[in-house]
Amino acid sequence: MSLPPSEVRLILSGALLSIFLAALEQTIVATALPSIAADLGGFALISWVVTAYLLSSVCATPIFGKLSDIHGRRPMLAISLTVFLGGSALCALAPDMISLIVARGIQGLGGGGLITLGQTIIADVIPPRERGRYAAYFSGVWATSALLGPALGGVLAEHAGWPWIFWLNLPLGAAVLLLSSRALKKLPPAHRRGRVDYIGIALLSLGVIALLLVLSLGGKSIAWSAPQTLGLAFVASGAAVAFFWRQRAAPEPILPPRFLSDHVVGPILGAGFLIFGSYIALAALAPIYFQIALGVSASESGLFMIPLMLSSSITAALAGRYNRRTGRYRPPPLIGLPVSIASLVLLAVVLGHVSAPVTSALLAIIGLGIGPFFPCGIVGAQSAVAPRDLGAVSGAIGLSRALGAAVATAAATGLVLGLIAHGLPEADALYNLEDLTRTALSPESRAIVQSAFSALFWALAAVLLLGLLTFSRVEERPLRGRSDAEGARMS
Repeated sequence: MSLPPSEVRLILSGALLSIFLAALEQTIVATALPSIAADLGGFALISWVVTAYLLSSVCATPIFGKLSDIHGRRPMLAISLTVFLGGSALCALAPDMISLIVARGIQGLGGGGLITLGQTIIADVIPPRERGRYAAYFSGVWATSALLGPALGGVLAEHAGWPWIFWLNLPLGAAVLLLSSRALKKLPPAHRRGRVDYIGIALLSLGVIALLLVLSLGGKSIAWSAPQTLGLAFVASGAAVAFFWRQRAAPEPILPPRFLSDHVVGPILGAGFLIFGSYIALAALAPIYFQIALGVSASESGLFMIPLMLSSSITAALAGRYNRRTGRYRPPPLIGLPVSIASLVLLAVVLGHVSAPVTSALLAIIGLGIGPFFPCGIVGAQSAVAPRDLGAVSGAIGLSRALGAAVATAAATGLVLGLIAHGLPEADALYNLEDLTRTALSPESRAIVQSAFSALFWALAAVLLLGLLTFSRVEERPLRGRSDAEGARMS
């Protein structure tokens, strides 16, 4: 028997709110960092307030997904929320910067679980053919958090004090439990009992943390060629090799090797790394372009980024409706991505000759083309695996996207910085892009900056093309019209 619509709505509301909680926490802190540093001191450590959350949440994403396959969604959601809310309270009460950084790491562990479990729970209660419509809501949640987070963080830090950024999570987290706890009892229990692969968890965490530290510190706090950077890169590579070797031997692997050989899941994971990475790199660096090259203020640059966020959410919703109507997930990205690639090429060509509003319009067209991949990718991957692997595949998708975003943003920043430093010999090789936004540039220097960003947009177009080619290898399989929860009860 399927769940009543009222209980499905409760579950979906709780899942979307849990994702919103975790996504908001990635952006809300940014504008409050000056206030935090002024209150707690330790300004040199301020970037770790963001980095600590990123490190732990990326590690937790696939782990919580796998554990939910073994132990069930409801208990793992409760654990994720407890960890997240406990970390939030510790953040609000932090007496110094070190305590805050540790608390942010704890908070990130819960946040990573919330993102994976939110996506997995929807797959439990919604038939594959209907999921695209709800997966499109995720894009709206992420866009809303990206736009609302910085503004809300600034307002709270200025008028209520920065601890309220974290206290705000407690009533929202309680609402998640109230909305979904009772209804989640109706979901099928864990598909099987199995031993947790603690060795795999340790290797995955070690590799991800080392890689993200390289990307966070390299070219900023330490040079790319420094022994510390090379050592971390060696640790990341060694841990990755050991992790994949372990996955072949583990009875309950965190990321089953069969995912990579599957003709749907494997290409979607690769495409997600490339496409989502390009999207996040564009969203991260385009505001800096507006400020440096076009002389736009920080607040105005945020407004010019809204069309990119909204357009991708709109086409994500349209692609979800297409999934529902046709039962197919390949055509929307195959149609949309070429539009994004062509728009990026056009932007690279006309850069320096168009105004900020025209640039914003081109970004909106890029978003229109990328948006369909978000629901189609996750719907295709989730429908390709058995219900027993829904958590694991959702975690794998989250991990591939998070790593893609980290790698692409670091590479894009390094490319722009390197080209600017080469064109401006007086600039430090480790120039910070944010510092450039506060520097008065001559017309000649501004032209060099525009040339550097033009090269970036060419590079992003190439990466998106590779993502398109990777996604084109995805096999089309009919989407089922019955939810996996129903399937599990009937099997």
